[in-house]
Amino acid sequence: MSENATKVDLTNVDDVEEMVREIARMICAEQPDMPEPESLRDLDSFSVVQVLLEVENTTDRKLLEKFEDFTEGEEFRDLAAYIVKIVAEEDAAPAEAPAAETPDAAPDTASGAQA
Repeated sequence: MSENATKVDLTNVDDVEEMVREIARMICAEQPDMPEPESLRDLDSFSVVQVLLEVENTTDRKLLEKFEDFTEGEEFRDLAAYIVKIVAEEDAAPAEAPAAETPDAAPDTASGAQA
């Protein structure tokens, strides 16, 4: 877990929405002439990317690539619901097992030959 990661219940849309909202406020506060955002519509594309990167840092999850197809809303809650959905799908997917190591030549046990 990264040192910036905090514990957020990524299965709870309300918790994730509050995290996203706070991150958006923080990002906008750092930019001159940027009002406090009320929704995703209030963010320019650069700010949205900054928010998503900070969500990754906060949650210690790689999520940015999963947002290419995000078209499910314009509110912070919509983004939060999408994050919860992504996390649920990732957590439900079986972990990729490392490829089994196979020897270059299997011993010949069928012939009954002994060494």
